[in-house]
Amino acid sequence: METCTYELSHSAITATHFYKAYEGDRVNLCFDCSSRFGYPEHLVEYPVKRAFRPQAGFLINVQIGDGEHSLAADVWPMGNADKPEEWLNVLGCPDSDALLADSLWEPYRTHYSVRDGFTFETTSVLVLPLAQVCK
Repeated sequence: METCTYELSHSAITATHFYKAYEGDRVNLCFDCSSRFGYPEHLVEYPVKRAFRPQAGFLINVQIGDGEHSLAADVWPMGNADKPEEWLNVLGCPDSDALLADSLWEPYRTHYSVRDGFTFETTSVLVLPLAQVCK
């Protein structure tokens, strides 16, 4: 475990960043020191094990034709590739496979399909791993 060597009073705090000094010496900075550092482009972050990493997913929204309120909205991780299509088919979307393909092609842009007064919207987004939360 590296500790902060930038400020003497922070010597017991774990370092989150470092930079190379004049003769190749590594100067470690804690989070507080790195946020106050004047040249952030020279800092290198120590690798941190993160509990959650974003993953690709779909936001699916179904609205009545007037757009007043949503009947159903759900987020599906892309790891379950067949689930979003099943969800759209259960809701009555006529072209679920094309809608999902379009949203994959153009992420963060909503793609629409209309049938019997319902508007089906899909958007490809980044989501937290939902399977971890549901266990």
